[in-house]
Amino acid sequence: MSASGSRWLHALAVSALLALAVLAGCGGNSTETTITGGGLSGDPNGPVVSLDQPTGPNTTEIVVDTGPASGFALGAANIPYVTVTVCTPGSATSCVTIDHVFLDTGSIGLRLFRSSVASLGLAALNVPADAASNTPAGPVAECYPFVLGAVWGPMAVADVRIGGEIAPALPIQLIDEASAPTLAPPADCTAAANGGLLDSPSSLQANGVLGIGMVSYDCGLNCATGNYGSGHVLYYACPNGSASCVPAAVPGALQMQNPVAAFRADANGVANNNGSVIMMPAIPDLGASVVRGRLVFGIGTQSNNQIPATARVLPVDTNPANDTYLSLGTSAGGLNYPTSYIDSGSNAMFFDDTTIRMSCQSSAGSSGTGMGWYCPQTVLQRTATITGADGTSASVDISVANADVLFGGGNVGFHNLAGTAGQGTTTFVWGMPFFYGRSVFTSIWGQPLATYGPWNAF
Repeated sequence: MSASGSRWLHALAVSALLALAVLAGCGGNSTETTITGGGLSGDPNGPVVSLDQPTGPNTTEIVVDTGPASGFALGAANIPYVTVTVCTPGSATSCVTIDHVFLDTGSIGLRLFRSSVASLGLAALNVPADAASNTPAGPVAECYPFVLGAVWGPMAVADVRIGGEIAPALPIQLIDEASAPTLAPPADCTAAANGGLLDSPSSLQANGVLGIGMVSYDCGLNCATGNYGSGHVLYYACPNGSASCVPAAVPGALQMQNPVAAFRADANGVANNNGSVIMMPAIPDLGASVVRGRLVFGIGTQSNNQIPATARVLPVDTNPANDTYLSLGTSAGGLNYPTSYIDSGSNAMFFDDTTIRMSCQSSAGSSGTGMGWYCPQTVLQRTATITGADGTSASVDISVANADVLFGGGNVGFHNLAGTAGQGTTTFVWGMPFFYGRSVFTSIWGQPLATYGPWNAF
């Protein structure tokens, strides 16, 4: 996806709490869902919903909760987290384990706060000089924009372990922190961030970002040639510190890479590196205080990552000349959204529909962004159709609840949270609510697959 593919709104606690009928769901696909906790009455110690299968070295746990201890004081909503281990290249002992890393299928690469891996002394990633693009030799830094801000910081090389998988010598980004900055962000980076650098766990609502989207690199040819055109610069060379950071041409092998695509083969010669599966349980209508699911690596490579015969495989548009590049189509409520995508890094369903009430008490995240929550007076039920680039389609039932009611209950996982993205009627973001009660496959373009990617399946 594009660098700005992921978006999320901060969920603030509000006083309103209305009674709603609640139905508890169970997951399928021969897995077991358990619901425990304080019931469905808005208790902050509300239900904990867990899906603890499948297991195996190509899996790890996903948790949706209030976020890291140093994160947003009033809690996060619908943010999936995983745990990663980062090691000095070639070492099995010089490692640190970092929890609450934001799982994002809408971006590429592992981005961690610099202080969290400082003890490892990771080697800086250096770019060679390139006369054609006026790139000097020196350490590389990146400015990676999301919708509500950007991360800025130097790049390094590390071995990355997730579950039982290893991505050796992987380029990663070390996010510069406001508390101890090492590189002053260039003016273009500040502009790309809309003035809001994500430079602390509280602003990011996470201890890092694990981007495992549909491509292998976060930029590609344009960054390899230093041709940023009218867009914002991603990569910089900083040969003498922040005062001399200049736009740089960075070869593909040195760019941020999809960790999944970089996983090495196991002892049997099988590499689970062609995609991923996010498996989440169904959750009650008023939400859950904690939701646990599974992240499975590889597609069709192990018994636990096979595509069910009943799943719909929806390829995205692969023509970069089209406005719908890497997008699916969606129709819902009599409206068409040709630039739609499925993204765990968006914490709600985001689409524009002027017929849905937006008079919410909670306006967090909407100021200056054109974004805001939907608050229908009664729960809105609709059937949407998602269509792939080849015309294959799938029907999806969606529910939109009153955001004030949801946030007032003290829970953090919601399958029915939605808002406007402020992007006109062309975009429908199938964010984290879409993943509950489903197994969602995301292939990686160019990796070996029976059905050539990129595509989503569910």
